[in-house]
Amino acid sequence: MSFTKIGLLIVVAVALACGQILFKLAAQSIKEPLTLSLHSIVQLAFNPYLLISLAVYVAATIMWVLLLRNTPLNKAYLFVAIPLVLVPLAGTFLFKEPFSLRLLAGMAIVLFGLAVALL
Repeated sequence: MSFTKIGLLIVVAVALACGQILFKLAAQSIKEPLTLSLHSIVQLAFNPYLLISLAVYVAATIMWVLLLRNTPLNKAYLFVAIPLVLVPLAGTFLFKEPFSLRLLAGMAIVLFGLAVALL
């Protein structure tokens, strides 16, 4: 696999992680309980964090489909593991969520598995 293709797969993975972070920001920006009311739907539909996250996901999906045209799925899909490391780190540093040694060990195992599978 070329370095360009690996780089683009990493871009897709980072975009997926960014989308998750934006989903969290969207959830935190809503102060009142959400229901199936018109007010709640409008509040979500015009939430800037949600709109940006959806745009990021659309762009990542388009890039993913284009990459899959000539990349084996069994190799490409391994890069989806990268957000499993980036999102918990973002949770810790951006949202002050707890970080533990177990979480660190899990992330290390994911990265080790990715390295083993790609080499």
